[in-house]
Amino acid sequence: AFYRQGLANFTQAQFAESGFDADFYTNLTEIASHEHTHVTSLTTTLQQLNATPVAECEYIFNVTSPGAFVATQSLIEAVSVSSYVGLLANLNGPAYIKLFSSILAVEARHSSFVRAALGKQPFASPFDTPTDLDETYTLTQLYTLSCPQDNPLSLKNYPTMSSSFNNYAAGQSTGKQGGTIGKEVTFVTYGRDIKLGSDCEVLYAAFLTITGPVFSPTIRIPDNGGFQTIVPAPPQGFAPINGLTFVVLTSSNTTLTDDNILAGPASIEIWPE
Repeated sequence: AFYRQGLANFTQAQFAESGFDADFYTNLTEIASHEHTHVTSLTTTLQQLNATPVAECEYIFNVTSPGAFVATQSLIEAVSVSSYVGLLANLNGPAYIKLFSSILAVEARHSSFVRAALGKQPFASPFDTPTDLDETYTLTQLYTLSCPQDNPLSLKNYPTMSSSFNNYAAGQSTGKQGGTIGKEVTFVTYGRDIKLGSDCEVLYAAFLTITGPVFSPTIRIPDNGGFQTIVPAPPQGFAPINGLTFVVLTSSNTTLTDDNILAGPASIEIWPE
């Protein structure tokens, strides 16, 4: 739906006026074709295995320029990569694993291509970060207007959370936006007023990595209800926190569960020091 709408709304000339050349547009149309093929292949495979595919939902992406389209594309491709990494850890059966692995490899190429077009490091980390089904579902709800009532989904939608730097959902485009390890960042939640149990209660920002979450304590900001924290350095033995990073707000500093995740994920760009 995203690529179908974008290619219908913006011409090659408009992309060129926004700084994306003819080669970019050619690759963009190829990516759109890949995504259509992925949906068709996944649907066919699920049906052959007597599983029920999810019907397409109605989406609203709120992109008003080619630059905003490409910025949103970067987030969608990154979410796709992280969701496939998370899914592969829980799949059973060679048919699923082979197909999902093949798609994951292509999605990672898409993500690197778009990041490079935005002036970001194409492959900022040696590891991609998995997101679980609930986290992926929450991220897709940024753009979901409605879904068919009979869709076979029973997932948790956490409250939306955004960061004070590099909010992809707002359609930020090119340039070295984001922060580095040790920089202050503020997270603001939407759709839920996070109330502390006491003045002494501390909530944590959990920075997701392949080796597990890295927790950083937050301070409540009374003016906007947000939570301020420091981008943490990962402990020894953990994957680096670089590139597009997903963060959730939680009441725990040891583990993440459906019960202690309060909001997010938010997406932020972390640059190497």
